[in-house]
Formats: sequence, C-alpha cells, structure tokens
Amino acid sequence: MTNRDNINDVLTSLINNKEIADVKFIIGKDKKEYYCNKLFLQNCSPVWKEQLYDPEWRNKTQDFVTLEISDVESEIFLVILQYVYTRKPVLTDRNCLRVQEAADKFKIDGLGAMAMLFMTKNISPQNCFDILKKAQGYKDALLESKVFDFLMRDEGVFKVANILEGVKEENIKSILGFRRCSSAEYDIFQRVNEWGKWKLKEAGIEESPEALKDVLSGLLPLVKLILMGPEQLKEIKALKLYETKVIFDYSLNLIDRYKGRSFKTSRGIPGLSKETIQVLHLSANTDNWIKDLKESILCTGLTNYTYISAQKATPSVETLKKYHVVWVNSGNSFQNPTQLGDNLAKYVDAGGSVVIGGIHTLRSDNANWVMKGKLATGNYLPFKKGTLVQNKRCTLKTIVEKDHMVMRGVKTFDGGRYSSHINTSMNSGGIPICKWSDDQVLIAEKPRDMGNTVVAINIRPASSKVDGSWWDVNTDGRLLIGNSVEYAGKMSKIELNQK
Repeated sequence: MTNRDNINDVLTSLINNKEIADVKFIIGKDKKEYYCNKLFLQNCSPVWKEQLYDPEWRNKTQDFVTLEISDVESEIFLVILQYVYTRKPVLTDRNCLRVQEAADKFKIDGLGAMAMLFMTKNISPQNCFDILKKAQGYKDALLESKVFDFLMRDEGVFKVANILEGVKEENIKSILGFRRCSSAEYDIFQRVNEWGKWKLKEAGIEESPEALKDVLSGLLPLVKLILMGPEQLKEIKALKLYETKVIFDYSLNLIDRYKGRSFKTSRGIPGLSKETIQVLHLSANTDNWIKDLKESILCTGLTNYTYISAQKATPSVETLKKYHVVWVNSGNSFQNPTQLGDNLAKYVDAGGSVVIGGIHTLRSDNANWVMKGKLATGNYLPFKKGTLVQNKRCTLKTIVEKDHMVMRGVKTFDGGRYSSHINTSMNSGGIPICKWSDDQVLIAEKPRDMGNTVVAINIRPASSKVDGSWWDVNTDGRLLIGNSVEYAGKMSKIELNQK
C-alpha cells in the first residue's frame, strides 16, 4: 500500500465522524445527519464558507454549526462529502446528473467538472436525453455531440423508445396524412414507436430494436413536420428535416411533455421567434396601468404589439386569430365578460395562447371585471378562481419549475405592502411554475392538446410605478410578465387570420 493510499484511508475515515466534527448537516426529506469539518467544507464551496461563519446558522445549544438542506438527497450528499474529503467521489450513471446539479448549487466547481466528464464517458439509453438537456443548458458542445453520436448508433434512440411504456395504440394516419395533429404533443413520439411495434406484429416479424429501427427509419422526420405551423414550413428546407440534431432536439421536447415536465429553455423552445410573435394586449384599465403593463409585456424584446380596450370593446374570435398570444386583465369592468370568455376559449381551441394577468380577472365574485364565459367555466384555467388576499407582504418563495422559460433571469419578486393575490387551488392538468411565500400559486400554466398554453399570473399586474404599495418594480416582476407572454407566444399554434 502506498503513502497516497494511506492518506486517502485517513481522509475517508473523517467522513461523518461525529467525534471530531464541528458542523452538522441535516439532509433531504428523511433528515439524515452528516457530521463534517469546517476546514474541508470552506475550501471546496464558497457557499458553505459564507454560511459557516454567519451567526444566523449557528445552533446555540451545541458546539457546532447546523445546516439543513432539504432539496438534496442523502445519497448524493454522501458523494459530495467523498469529493470534499478525498477528491474521489463514487460517480455512477444513475447519480452523475444529480451530483452535477448539487455541485452547481454549492459552487463546487471541481466536482461539477468531474461529473460532466463522467457523463461524456457513460452515456446510456436511460440517461442520454437528460444528459443532452444538461449539455445544451451549459452550452457544452463536446458533451452534446457525444450524445448525438450515441443516438445515431444502433443501440441508441430505439432502445430509449422501448423504455417508454403504457401508450395506447392509435391510428398513425394523423401523422402520415399531414393533417393538424389533434393529439397532445407529448404523445406523438410514443405513438410513432407504438405504431412501429404494431407494424412488426402485423407482418409477423419478431420485435427487436433493429427491426423497429428499419420500420421507423423514414418516419421520425415527420414527427417534427406535422407539428410545424405554416410560417415554419415556409422557412425550413427539405434537407433540414433529415438532420439528426433537428429531429432529436424536437423529440427531446416531446419526451419532456410525456414525463409531465415543462419545456426546458436552456435548449430553446421550438416555435416562433421574438420578431414573429404577434401580441394582443386586452385590458380594462386606466392609461397609467396600460403604459406600465406594456413596458412589462415587451421587456424581453417582443415588438409586434397591439392594444385594445376590453372596457370599450369585446374582440371577435376572428380578431383574436390575428395574434399568436393574448394578454388579458381587468381592473375595471369588461364590456362583456361572458362573451369575452367564450371568444377566448374558441381562440385557445384554434391553437392560440392566452396569458391571464391579474387578480381581479381571476376573483370568484360575480363583478363585471371577473373573467366569465367558457374560458372560466370550461376547465381552461390552470387554477381555480378565488377570494382576494392582501395587506400582508409576500414574496417569491418557491420555484417549482426551475428551468421553465417563465423563470428565466428571475431572482426576486416582492409583492409590495399589499401583495394582492387570490387564495386558490390547482385545476386538473394545471402545472404550478412558482409560488408565493404563503404557498399560494403565483404563476401556473395549463398546456393544451395542440401544444399551445394558458398561463395565469396571480398578482396585481401593475407595478409600484403606478402605486407605491404594489409589487416592487426593482424586483423581477417585469420579467415574470414578459417571460410569460413570450413563452405563451412561442407555444402558440394559431394560424393567423390576416384579413
């Protein structure tokens, strides 16, 4: 045994050694305890270095500092400690992604680099799509190319497809016939795979990855084609359909939906560009509100903007179809809240996206500023209408979907002295994106079968520039609003009516 081995054994013996520890970690939902040493921790992580010497974190009844970390699993934390003490973490294809995310959280750069390197050498059918998302999020071209190389080999994508189970056999004609797809986006990739299995069975051929590959080899490009709108079809060249990266980048989005997660903006969302998205701003407000909301709606760089007063007019369905996304809020009475809700529901059914911004629009009382009609009663909203809560300062507390485009660049949100919002609960199919500090949902979406979406923002949408007691304009409220509109616009499947 070498001296190096001896040193490593000594360092390993220090891991979770209570007798010599001066720091206690309480980890994960099971609250497992780990005992550590400041000297090792502070040299690895600037996050821990700051916390360890902050009086707020000290447990006054004991001699050591106590830190609680609820969002890291105990088995992952043990790998971190292996790196902290010995620089020899036990990485596997099952833990490397979670270790890398934890290393990023605590700014342990060396461990993060080791996990990324491990990924490049250990791509498997079980982890390849998750690694691809990670590579695109970190703009790691080498790791991304490694994944695509894997997907092109025989044992790649079709073994991945076989992992996905429980999908009903459906008629593939909606894809082969180039008609608008009536099924949910997240079902198409699985339906193609299921159709391939059915074709093998019909032909009396034994199912295998190789046979399935032969059946589906000419079909995968069509998965992307059928989901494109007219404007996208004009822009794309025929050869581009058969580029590997185009096909699999889109498949990645389909699988995310299948798993019940939101699209990951780190790789970009297939859809319309900022320059293309047509935005309609529908408000029943005073001029100062409208000016402030316009600034928020356009803060991410959208340019095609139209305002219509919902207090003076109720746009027809044909008018709504001139826009990819409609922002709607009240503040004063709508001209016809029932007709407006009916028209917006038909617009969503046609593929348009809606962002409902504001507590008055979402309240459960019967005033004319409340959204009514089919949009409110037909299970289009991500959460239920509710009663008003205010006069207690609340902030952004929980980001449920950390990689969601709505949260891009968002760090803080302060609702101000009133922090007006509604008490509510989620509707079936609604996805919470972030929450208030009182655990009420702040923003949520409800994806539609065509791929478009309805987003609801549980705030008073105008900022402290309009009223000093409303949400603090120095925090990221504008981004929450602007990101929501841009995201909904990118998800839109509306075929614009230019008449």
